[in-house]
Amino acid sequence: MTAAATDLPAAPGSPSAAAVYEHLVRRGPHARTDLAAVLGLSHPTLTRLARELLENGLLRELPPRPQAKGRPQLPLDVAEEHVRLIGVKITATAVHTSVVTVRGQSLEELAAPLRRTDPDAVIATVTELCEALRSSHPRIAGVGIGLGGRVDDDGVVAPAELLRWEGPVPLRERLEQALGLPVSVRNDIHALLEGLAWFGAGRRHDSFVAITVGAGVAVGTVEGGVVRRGAGHTAGLTGALTTVTRDGRGVRLMDVACNDAVIEAGRERGVPGAGTGTPEQRLQAVLDAVRAGDPAARELAAEVGHAVAVSAAGVLGVLDPEALLLGGESVGLLRDDPAFAETLRALLPAQQQDVVVRYLPDDFEDWARGAAVIAARRFITGTDPV
Repeated sequence: MTAAATDLPAAPGSPSAAAVYEHLVRRGPHARTDLAAVLGLSHPTLTRLARELLENGLLRELPPRPQAKGRPQLPLDVAEEHVRLIGVKITATAVHTSVVTVRGQSLEELAAPLRRTDPDAVIATVTELCEALRSSHPRIAGVGIGLGGRVDDDGVVAPAELLRWEGPVPLRERLEQALGLPVSVRNDIHALLEGLAWFGAGRRHDSFVAITVGAGVAVGTVEGGVVRRGAGHTAGLTGALTTVTRDGRGVRLMDVACNDAVIEAGRERGVPGAGTGTPEQRLQAVLDAVRAGDPAARELAAEVGHAVAVSAAGVLGVLDPEALLLGGESVGLLRDDPAFAETLRALLPAQQQDVVVRYLPDDFEDWARGAAVIAARRFITGTDPV
């Protein structure tokens, strides 16, 4: 353990103070009168809370803002330099980390390959990267972890198929012991959704669905700004989402759209580069060939796009969200070939033709930032989000 809890940056400390701080984090500067009205607080209560947060370094006052009547007001805003969070995305081949501000701005990123995926090796790699970031960013208040697998409320992971973890792994407990920091653990798609709900699509859309195609295939939903994890915390993670291929076969979407399936289909179709190199190199070769207009690659993209479109249309039909977000390492198959968009629109009813479709970057920055948001929420409220 490298730090004691008393060394951590001051946190809001009460539910009311947390509500003030969170609102300013997510919505930006507010005058005291406006803030009191939005949060339903009396002016004396808001004055007391603001004074405490200012004294503890969490807030700052901005220059006076002239008013039509009365004295100029001093808007309140968060002091972003007060605290930093670390977000961690664990894959089957690497650990990706990012230091972010409480508003989700990435300040520094580090990554390291995983030569082994047993818990000891993964925890050692995460610890090494986090300690390296702490050496340059001393005001770290917590760490958020996102990984593929089922995670319970205590941060115990079991199972995690991509990492070949079968038995329960108390990941949160072990990392808190190693780092001396509060650690929050979530399934990676749920962490991604938390980040998007706070600083991404959630700023523009009250409800959205995310479908990711990568090492696995996952579906996530946000309604009213709340990530739906499900009764057993496995919502969208079971791999059971079905689809129909262009020739009419009923299959699981992951059997068509995950990285391994894409690579193998590329090899069988003779896509240049799909048969040699590491899995990452072979996948990249397929994506490059799609962008270059290679006929075999475009045919493969059309097959994957059709399968994802069928599944997506079913999900949209049931949930009727404002937006559909698509991400994952293989998202380029959907973004760079028109087949997906054309098929999806053809399958949607007239009432849902205006659904917004957005593509996430195919790197891991959003995933790590989402994990950091989990840590930020724990810093603000003192507990992990449910």
